[in-house]
Amino acid sequence: MPTIDKMQLKLYAVFIMQQKDFYTIPEFANEIGLSRSQVFRIVKKGEIKAQRFGKLYLIPKEELDHLTGDVTQNDRDSIKDGVEKVLEEYGEVIRELGDK
Repeated sequence: MPTIDKMQLKLYAVFIMQQKDFYTIPEFANEIGLSRSQVFRIVKKGEIKAQRFGKLYLIPKEELDHLTGDVTQNDRDSIKDGVEKVLEEYGEVIRELGDK
């Protein structure tokens, strides 16, 4: 099984960060107005999800969206699924109520 050396891992992490799907701890701290050490402690507690690449932690953009109240794509998908389920199960009743 091939192994990934540290340089490949670092290049991969840089590529991911450039996609802006992830933030480093300093970037995330700047976005939410906390210090790097505060964000690091929160990540270590597991209250903010992060992926570790060597010494580098990458925090998914969705974590920032949740903190700022922005609706993520996962949220949109869940809402859509919920609406479709309600319409499937209660669509006729909703139509009848709308006619009254």
